[in-house]
Amino acid sequence: MTDLLIPPTFQATPHIGEPWLGYIRVSTWKEEKISPELQETAINAWAKRTGRRIIGWIVDLDATGRNFKRKIMQGIEQVERGEPVGIAVWKFSRFGRNDLGIAVNLARLEHAGGQLASATEDVDARTAVGRFNRAILFDLAVFESDRAGEQWKETHAHRRALKLPATGRPRFGYIWHPRRVPDPTAQGGIRLQEERYERHPDLGPVGTELYERKIAREGFAMLAHWLNDEMSIPTTRGNRWAPNTVQRYLDSGFGAGLLRVHDPECTCGLGRDYFDGCKADRMIYIAGAQPALIAPDQWEEYQQHRKEVKATPPRARRATYSTTGIGSCGNCRGSAVARSSRYGRGDTLTCYNHKNKGKSECLLGMYVRRDEVEKEIRDWLTRDVADGIDNAPAAVPPQRTPPPDPRQQAAEARARLQAELAKIDDALVRLTTDHVLDPDKYPADTFAQVRDQLLDRKGVLVKDLQAVADDEATPDRADFRPLVVGLLAEWDTITPVEKNAILRQVLRRFVVTSTKSDRGAQWSLNRSYEFHPVWEPDPWADR
Repeated sequence: MTDLLIPPTFQATPHIGEPWLGYIRVSTWKEEKISPELQETAINAWAKRTGRRIIGWIVDLDATGRNFKRKIMQGIEQVERGEPVGIAVWKFSRFGRNDLGIAVNLARLEHAGGQLASATEDVDARTAVGRFNRAILFDLAVFESDRAGEQWKETHAHRRALKLPATGRPRFGYIWHPRRVPDPTAQGGIRLQEERYERHPDLGPVGTELYERKIAREGFAMLAHWLNDEMSIPTTRGNRWAPNTVQRYLDSGFGAGLLRVHDPECTCGLGRDYFDGCKADRMIYIAGAQPALIAPDQWEEYQQHRKEVKATPPRARRATYSTTGIGSCGNCRGSAVARSSRYGRGDTLTCYNHKNKGKSECLLGMYVRRDEVEKEIRDWLTRDVADGIDNAPAAVPPQRTPPPDPRQQAAEARARLQAELAKIDDALVRLTTDHVLDPDKYPADTFAQVRDQLLDRKGVLVKDLQAVADDEATPDRADFRPLVVGLLAEWDTITPVEKNAILRQVLRRFVVTSTKSDRGAQWSLNRSYEFHPVWEPDPWADR
């Protein structure tokens, strides 16, 4: 019984009888949050009434009944080992609210000779009538769960249509005006108003600076220290900031005037079978009704920075050498890591998989001096990127009609869309402020119609901006020539960290491939180099 979860507040019943486990589950839904103390009292009363003995408690707090990824599985395992004879719950709905999960785990429990009893539902499952009544109670529990889930989906869809977040609550950097406001002068003591978010005069600029600091490559931990120690600003719940709290706030896009929602067409089961994020990674951004704290181009820059960081291994995010984080082994596509030898610190590069996982992971591996790699990189930059930059003819023959530049067209479209989006945001702020200060200024339903038109237009602009951002982000080799020419000119004077920062802008990765070559009775390893620049499609994108 050592692995039973027995919280200090839940005590085993002292009288002698059949040993049973007590199971308590508090739902994630507010209307289902039956207190653990109430459930404990009912189960203890049932045990005393029926002559059973509760030898331990298993408690799931804020746990959904739609799956069995819960501590209830510990109790079933205990019954299978023959220690308790059954599991007692407050109601059968506490055991589960999923047809398949209930059937499988109840069969598993009864196959081991165990029983499931409800403290408040007098059902004898040893008889046919009792099993029939228990099945009806389980079906009702599943029906209530499905009905509540559909209501939540409808509520979320309605709030999305209003460009509001799924749950109304305070958001950092904003003043939240909820739908229901206590008002002693109103009928029922509650006054209804338009739910909205306004920029906070003091915290709004802090939210803007958070994005600016992150774009400037400050880490989430540094931002948390800044908020806690220098600014002394708590979260909206009065807690201290943590790195993951800052990350969730910035990734949500709320400060960019957006809402991060689950793709309605995704069928992964988020919100039905689990609640910890979409397994298919199909979260999308839609336009929100709240004013933005940052400009659209800042949001795009933040997203690009996050993509780059996610694609970089944690140990490679802080460069030590010029080749840090951009080297790979061509035999296994693993990372090339620096290794020290007797000749110097970090003077060679080796295959991480071959070195740490063995030949079964990468047979030949990779071993090369770092100065050789740097020479190959420098030759490639001179030959393929900076070639001809100083040899261009002085006079270029005029062309009839220069071909249009898709990226220039996308940039012009983005500037136009951003300007129109800024006008829409300003119009929404003015409209909402006028309506709050003078509700009688607009005839009935006029305010809602104008607001909805502006929000619909904002949603279209956000989608168009996301489309042109992909076209504009497509790089061209010519864009990097001035950067590479400057790098080559200062190659021997700048630090390895500065080289690495520039090379990361040009290279996805360099690849070193080792192959065997037979030379009579001897063999040797040959090395070949391959470079994957950012302006070409990633040949390893399907890995």
